[in-house]
Amino acid sequence: MSEGELKAVEDRPAKTAHPWVAPLLLTVGVQAVAAFLSRLPPTVAPILTAERSIDSSTIGYLSAINTVGAMVFLLAGAPLMERVGSVRTLQIGLVLGALGVLMMALPSALVLLPAVALMGLGYGPSTPAGSDILHRYVPKNRQALVFSIKQAGVPIGGVLAGFILPPLIDLGGLPLCLVVSAAIAVLCAVVVQPMRRRLDPLDRGGPPLKVAHFFAPENLSRPIRCLLHTPGLVRLAMTGLALALSQGIWIAFLVTVLVEQGELSLLAAGSLFGVMQVAGVIGRIALGWVADRVGSSTATLQVIAALSAICTACLAYVGADTSSFLLTLLCAIAGATVTGWNGVQIAEVARLSRPGEIRETAAGATLLLFSSYVIGPAAFALIAQLLGSYLLPLLGVAVITALSAFIPRSGAGRSGA
Repeated sequence: MSEGELKAVEDRPAKTAHPWVAPLLLTVGVQAVAAFLSRLPPTVAPILTAERSIDSSTIGYLSAINTVGAMVFLLAGAPLMERVGSVRTLQIGLVLGALGVLMMALPSALVLLPAVALMGLGYGPSTPAGSDILHRYVPKNRQALVFSIKQAGVPIGGVLAGFILPPLIDLGGLPLCLVVSAAIAVLCAVVVQPMRRRLDPLDRGGPPLKVAHFFAPENLSRPIRCLLHTPGLVRLAMTGLALALSQGIWIAFLVTVLVEQGELSLLAAGSLFGVMQVAGVIGRIALGWVADRVGSSTATLQVIAALSAICTACLAYVGADTSSFLLTLLCAIAGATVTGWNGVQIAEVARLSRPGEIRETAAGATLLLFSSYVIGPAAFALIAQLLGSYLLPLLGVAVITALSAFIPRSGAGRSGA
């Protein structure tokens, strides 16, 4: 069979009625498993820190190192995606995550930092590689919804971690929990293998993989250069930066604020955190549908920013006299807005990206988001500690989020930037 005939075979799925269904199932499945692995350290933190004889606060540093690992891939991973394709890169990410989990099983605290860094490195391909796959197969008028469904894999992974990991620890301790988690990641990598030839272009090409290529200055600066040189994306990325700040604060401090300001029990606060996570799954899908129906992802993001700011301001004034109904309502709305915007933003990044630069541009935008996830909670914690209260820091986050609603003036609609 000639190269042209092979190319025709590869293009055949695009002519079916719903060619985007299989790519969506692949990307949302990988996203959920990758998120499941990233939620593992904080979920098993009490057992992990006790068995490794380290302070419980160390989990904060481990979470930060995990995110830094993902950022390293976003900066340097372009040569790998070019050489082996997006599906293979997702598979490699899952295997790296599994290796990191297995490293955590070693009875030494010294391996925890490289282990979580490796897990973060494995999480890194999820957005750029997944964006490339979906952008090639999903119709433009459905991209916000489909990208949002894919991003719903993140809270789904968190929910799965909460339901699966504690029973595994009760059943066989930390070692069983870690081995089963690694096996889930490897199994997912194997399951998507039959789809690789169908979804990845035949002409992947790219230069031979050498360490020097990954860390060359030109490669490391590429994601940011693609972001800066694409009209409309800088404003969109800045909006995402502010929304990520609010999202990171809610995920990191909701339980603490509810316990300390709202005087709730840890169980009650944890249940409300679960409400937020479930609402996040629903919200991501619903907001993607709204963005496609309205015909403007940027307008949708502006409304989300306003609602997120209101939710954060309300959280600042939560007290012991706040009713359970209002707390549940607040966490549900926050889950749908504060944690539900990612798919809409990533779909718009893909839409505005220049041809052939979707993976790199998505990596640059995600890199900014992750930097906000790392720096935001740390800065918030420092300010709250200095002031001795969460009131003013939360109001400050609310103001920053509200101002971000006025940033993305350029991307009016889904037809032009």
